[in-house]
Amino acid sequence: MTRAFDRKLGEDFLATVPRSPGVYRVLDGAGVVVYVGKAVNLRRRLSQYRNASRRKKHRKMREIVQSASSVEFEACATELEAELLETALIQALKPRWNIVGAFSFLYPSIGLGRGERGSLRLAFSTLPGERPDLDWHGAYRSREITGEAFFALVRLAGMVGHREKAAQRPRGARTWGFEVRKLPPDWHAAWSAFLRGESRAALSSLVVALLDKPRARRDPAAVQADLDALERFYRHEALRLADARRLTGETRWPVPQADRDALFIRARGARSNAA
Repeated sequence: MTRAFDRKLGEDFLATVPRSPGVYRVLDGAGVVVYVGKAVNLRRRLSQYRNASRRKKHRKMREIVQSASSVEFEACATELEAELLETALIQALKPRWNIVGAFSFLYPSIGLGRGERGSLRLAFSTLPGERPDLDWHGAYRSREITGEAFFALVRLAGMVGHREKAAQRPRGARTWGFEVRKLPPDWHAAWSAFLRGESRAALSSLVVALLDKPRARRDPAAVQADLDALERFYRHEALRLADARRLTGETRWPVPQADRDALFIRARGARSNAA
């Protein structure tokens, strides 16, 4: 890999790279950025590509070097500044070797609303703008954890109240919507607090309500699995997002999809400074 690195970038390339935090961009022969990375020490990080071995853990490095025609770099004052710049570049350029952070537009949100007869409207979407009539919460990171919790809530709410037949989702739409009638009037506020990571009270009330429902008692294992999905979402998504907002002083709600990763980077910086 040393020969390939020197042939493509020049034997003296590393000598031009500073030993400071920064961001580097790998470009192919057409000048297209195929990878963006950040480093605490740019020279040390790029030297790892030059010295990549044939071991499995270095496979991605070898493939990036093979794709490279040139490498550009930009020094930053701090590691935090480098992380924020890296995130912005990945979102803007969507390089083919970058996966994490490139698809923030897929981060999900959960919407709540009140129907005409006091029903609770529930929605799950990566494009909240499709339902501007709802109060949206998020954006969350994991579609799997968030989606499991959302559909668990729809099922359990349907056991407590009466779930309306869902309208067919339009082709190409990215929003799932449901409506449940005959629910306690405080559920909208309680579940809003739950989705904000402010209170688990909604989940506790749901457990109590399910105890009186024969449908829930018939299949306790399935009910418990759905309750576990909601608890997992609260710990891994709602609480973590609430903590990041608290540490950074972020007041916007919902947090825009494109800004979520930068929010967590700033939160890590705030946590480190506090320590």
